[in-house]
This record gives sequence, C-alpha cells and structure tokens, in this order.
Amino acid sequence: MFHFPFLQESLKMRNLNILLLALLVGVVVSQRSKALDRYSGGGRGNGGGRWNDNNGNSNRGCGSGWQRFNRPSGGWCIKVFRGEHTQSGAESRCQNVGARLTGVQSQSEIQYITRSALNLISQSSGSVWLGARRTSQCSTSKLSTSCSSMNSFRWTDGSTTGTAGLIWNTNQPDNAHAQQQQCMVVLATRGSSVTDQWTWYGNRLDDVNCAGNVGENAVRTIRAYACGKRA
Repeated sequence: MFHFPFLQESLKMRNLNILLLALLVGVVVSQRSKALDRYSGGGRGNGGGRWNDNNGNSNRGCGSGWQRFNRPSGGWCIKVFRGEHTQSGAESRCQNVGARLTGVQSQSEIQYITRSALNLISQSSGSVWLGARRTSQCSTSKLSTSCSSMNSFRWTDGSTTGTAGLIWNTNQPDNAHAQQQQCMVVLATRGSSVTDQWTWYGNRLDDVNCAGNVGENAVRTIRAYACGKRA
C-alpha cells in the first residue's frame, strides 16, 4: 500500500478550514438573529415598533414605566395615566412630566395605549385623550370630500407623522354637536365594542368636545390620557 503524507496533511487542512468556515457562518447568523430580536412590533403602517434590547428591556432611552416605540422621527416614549380631565387639563399634566399628549403612529401604539388604560381603570371601558386637534380648514365641517377622515385632524406632539394611526370608528370624525368636536380620543374596552345610542369599536378613534364628558358614568367617558416624549 502506498502512503502519501503530503496528501493526507492537505486533506486535514481542508477539513479544518471547512470546520472553521462553518463556525464563522454560525456566529454571523446568531448575531444577525439577535439584532433582529431587538426590534419587535411594527403594526399597521410605518414605524411604531417597540424596542427590546438584549437584556429584555423595552424602554431604552425612556424612564421607568414608559414604553419606547421606534418611529420614522426617532425613538418615542409613551405612558398612559389614569384620570378624568379635560383635554387641556390632560395636556398640562403631560407637560408636568416633560411630555405632550401623544399622537398614534401605528395600530401597535393604539393597542399599547388601550391595553395600558384598561390596566389602570376599574370600568369595562373608557376613552383616552390623544395629541391631535381638528385642522382650521375643517373646524366647522362634517365629513366631506374636502374634510375626510384622513385630513380633518393634525397631530400636535411634534413627533407623530402620517395617517397610519388614523383608525376611526364608523362614520367618524363627524364633528357632531354643533361642530364642537375639536379633540381626539381612542376607545379602550375589555370587549370588542360598546353600545350606547350606537355601536363603538375598541382601539378606534373618535372626535369629541375638548371638555370631554368628564364625570359622566358612560361607556365612553374620558378615563385616562396618553403622554409621549422623545427618547
């Protein structure tokens, strides 16, 4: 039998190189997977995904109790507070913690806000103040071609962009009650909907009077407000 020491050494080196290459590919794939795991969510439309770091934290750059969302405009921190206030009263309370009433960039932000509100209130449903106002062009208009559900309101927090978060309840914003519905709320409910004179679906927006319906024991009473600030 013939022996070829050089050939055997060459084969050993080749096998070793293959093994090292396989290990390197495994490391790269693992690191890529970890990087992707840091970002979760997304929801409807652009942005709005929640951030998670490698330690399981989800508020990087935000204080304790605040939830970070990654928006096209940058990191955004959201926290919901319990309280039956007017819109201006809620705005003042947000400013007291260095924030503004927050708009909603995406469906995932809406869901986070309503879920947080339900964890704070004892009632089965309630509305939450958001950071938006009716535009001057549509201040006295009902729904129309020129004042639609996509352009009747503007975000006021300095961060929210676009229309992906404008997920309205049926036939809203209608600017009812003598065209005095200049502010925006989102409905939080433990069921899929609530009913008074009409049926209202959870996780959807409505236009209301900026004084709200504070003090009323109704299924859509203002029960909380959502604040937002930059991470």
